[in-house]
Amino acid sequence: MSGTFGEAGKARGRRVAGRAALGTHRRDALTGALLVLPAIALALTFKIVPLLRGIYTSLFLTQLGEAAHWNHFSNYLRMAHDPTVQRAFVNAAKVVATLPVWVVVPLVVALLIFQRTPGWGFFRAVYFMPYTIAPVIVGQVFRELLHAQGPLNELLRALGLHFLALSWLGDKGIALFSLVAVVLWSYFGLGVVTYLAGLGTISDELFDAAALDGAGFFTRMFQIVIPIIFPVMGYWTILCTSGMLVWMFPFIFAMTEGGPGYATMLPEYLVYITAFRFSELGYGTTIGVALFVFVLIFAIFQVRYMYVSGTKRQGA
Repeated sequence: MSGTFGEAGKARGRRVAGRAALGTHRRDALTGALLVLPAIALALTFKIVPLLRGIYTSLFLTQLGEAAHWNHFSNYLRMAHDPTVQRAFVNAAKVVATLPVWVVVPLVVALLIFQRTPGWGFFRAVYFMPYTIAPVIVGQVFRELLHAQGPLNELLRALGLHFLALSWLGDKGIALFSLVAVVLWSYFGLGVVTYLAGLGTISDELFDAAALDGAGFFTRMFQIVIPIIFPVMGYWTILCTSGMLVWMFPFIFAMTEGGPGYATMLPEYLVYITAFRFSELGYGTTIGVALFVFVLIFAIFQVRYMYVSGTKRQGA
């Protein structure tokens, strides 16, 4: 009899404990949902709703001061045959092709600072400074520096390097890459900070052991640093890929306005001049939707093959 009551008591205890655990789980889930709700609301308000409205607007023939007219997919058909749009996206692909430089340069600088290479204190103080300057101001300054008769070319000529005194922003062959170099100079400090955060997770003993084995700078970078902070590199790569196609607008506006010709025309700037200079809001929105898809394709690829695989590699 006592055994029967004992078993019943244990079962009742298990049920009480189960209800308590379920109640705790529900409270935790509710707390988590309430904490995430503001972020979801912001994303819906400023990301999802504008995106859906943009897709809807792209189906209309809309001009400033005129009523919108349903246009089906005519804007998309026009865009597919528009040489200006094609050139803008070719330029965007060229910009994306410079991605390895965006990823490697901040990593090298961050590792030099992390290892306290001679002069690291100076670089630690100044590397982030370009990122704190407004992009339009950076563009204005470099427009003067890179002018054909600007200070840079005058310095090169004074040093006898006349063959390097190029028309940095006036030559169709190099204007886009000159623009990219300026943007990289402006933003690479953010990448250095990102990498330094990742390097802070690496044990000093690993670097000490590598130094005892005679490993050089690049050996340590490729054999120790990159395998460990690969997810951080993946994050920075994704950020650069999406960012370099939407960070460029103030620099283009201040330095080249898409010229010479269409050499530095990128989709984001084309959206601006189409919608607000030519007053074709519907067609400009269509180009913006195409840019979103363009960036999304690259981002999905990188999330799948860089960030996720890197995280799994670390877990293994």
